[in-house]
Amino acid sequence: MQNTAKTALVIGAGPAGIEAALKIGQAGYSVILIEKEKQIGGMVGKLCSSFPRWENPQEMLDLKTRELGKFLSNITLLTNTTLKFCEPVEKGYLVILEDSDKELNVKVDAVVLATGFDLFDASVYGEYGYGIYPGVMDALEFENQLKDWSAHKSQTEAPGAIAFFKCVGSRDRSKGNPYCSKICCMYTAKQAGLVKELFPETKCYVFYMDYRSAGKGYEEFVRSVIEEKHVHYIRGRASKVLPQNNRLLVRAEDTLMGIPIEVEVDKVVLATGVIPRKETARLVEAFGINTDQYGFIESEFGSPAKAGKRVFFAGGCNFAIELPGAQYQGAAAAAEVINLFYQDEQEER
Repeated sequence: MQNTAKTALVIGAGPAGIEAALKIGQAGYSVILIEKEKQIGGMVGKLCSSFPRWENPQEMLDLKTRELGKFLSNITLLTNTTLKFCEPVEKGYLVILEDSDKELNVKVDAVVLATGFDLFDASVYGEYGYGIYPGVMDALEFENQLKDWSAHKSQTEAPGAIAFFKCVGSRDRSKGNPYCSKICCMYTAKQAGLVKELFPETKCYVFYMDYRSAGKGYEEFVRSVIEEKHVHYIRGRASKVLPQNNRLLVRAEDTLMGIPIEVEVDKVVLATGVIPRKETARLVEAFGINTDQYGFIESEFGSPAKAGKRVFFAGGCNFAIELPGAQYQGAAAAAEVINLFYQDEQEER
């Protein structure tokens, strides 16, 4: 069933945006799904695995891409496309969508913002040597490294040791943000666990203040990484990374033992916190919606997926969120849009 009388614009084709577009399209309404990048998938397309079930994100993305293909009569997917202009009108917005070649002027009846999040700039922590010493990388760069190791394991020499630093840009008022970025503890456990699965002999050290695992199966996931995969968790924030013997020397303090420690590793992975995307700020201004003090979209009181007049949101533009949560929020935003359209239709009869 198709009802082309109503059209929703979904901005961002990551897991939240794709889920919102699918649910609205499946309900019979028209959807324009735009993505500023050449490929859909957002952050998910860059991940090697997920938690807490060690699933392949690419398989999920492939599944959702096939589902999008089934609803092409309802869903128009535009990549390399951004919102250039919007103007509120009665029961909707006039928008101009722009790619490298052309512009599209269209009236939409609702908007879902699903622009995702970015990672904190790790170079702020100069003592860790990010961008200076080879082998120091942020968490997303390490996902790509894990992908490469997984694809070429037989041709890869196992690293001797890897150190993971948590809370880089989170829970740090002096250099980062005071908030907890929620997902870092879990993706660090996942990354360290994957290293041990690929290279059981590699030593993995996780330097942490504490770890937070509030989610179904999350605590068990972290405990399995520590107890079954033998990843060594050290309570304490690393203070310095220095080059030594063609490796990296990590200086830290074990606050449980009350002693300074040094370990030599081949790579240092920085668990960078989550920040809002710059394009989200532009959209917030364009649609006249509210954010919190850090720039994440805020919901209206009593409406967890609504940001403003006929504007809804889902996923990381609201705050850090794992893959299943992003999909849940996409479905919730779609439900709000479908209900809105139904009410419009009732009024028009």
